Amino acid sequence: MQEVMDQFVMSLDHQDVLKTDDAEVCMEMFADYLLYYSDLFQDETEMDDVSLDEWEAALEGYIEKLFEGDMERTAELGGLLLSQIDAEHVRDFLGWYLLREPAIDSLGVESFSAVLRAWVDFMHDKAWLDNTKYETFIDVLDDVVSESSRATKVAHLLLYFVRLGGGVSPRLRGKRFEEFVEGHARIDSIDMDAKHVFMGFDNQDKLIGPVSLPLEIISYLCEGDVLDVELGKRGGQWMMVDIGPVYPACVYVEADEVQMPDKLT
Repeated sequence: MQEVMDQFVMSLDHQDVLKTDDAEVCMEMFADYLLYYSDLFQDETEMDDVSLDEWEAALEGYIEKLFEGDMERTAELGGLLLSQIDAEHVRDFLGWYLLREPAIDSLGVESFSAVLRAWVDFMHDKAWLDNTKYETFIDVLDDVVSESSRATKVAHLLLYFVRLGGGVSPRLRGKRFEEFVEGHARIDSIDMDAKHVFMGFDNQDKLIGPVSLPLEIISYLCEGDVLDVELGKRGGQWMMVDIGPVYPACVYVEADEVQMPDKLT
């Protein structure tokens, strides 16, 4: 896998539509996702066997190296085989991992998507991907790119909305909140006419809302989108207090949608 990534970056010409620097950054971040956040690598160290003093000492050493600039961005992928990568890793990277980056915007998503599409084309041209797997990768890219771009746009709109007071007049902003709820909230329903949404939290047995939002923001949201959000209730009205990334519905599935393997006796 590492060799395939390196060969792809080396194959790019400076006159190419893709910028070599963009490709290098994209491949580094994709490798970082595969190594630390995907299901392809398991941590062989049992945390139960590590004392708190040892953990703190290791953390202190890591931070010192980090500030000294003696840390590589990502480790090598080692013996990871290309056959172990599937299209769902691309979906998770573009629709979840990348959107966690505070600096990412829709242009960044589209740039990285172009790099990954060129990488998939490169592997197919080299006959390292058969036609069936190639089509699966392309289908996922077509599915997730526009949705991830939309999610970054609405995340930035919501951030500005919250920073400007969430539509609450300055006179009311000093009043105490009666209740808070925070976490990953899935949008359950959207009422465009009333300009509000209802959200469901994992730690709540009821829907939270209505949450009023400007029509310009609601028009970018879709049912099933997941928001990293904090809501506060004041005067019986829920409003956004803080907002993090927004993830498109296409990277999240309901628990009853997951196809579990049959049990073997």
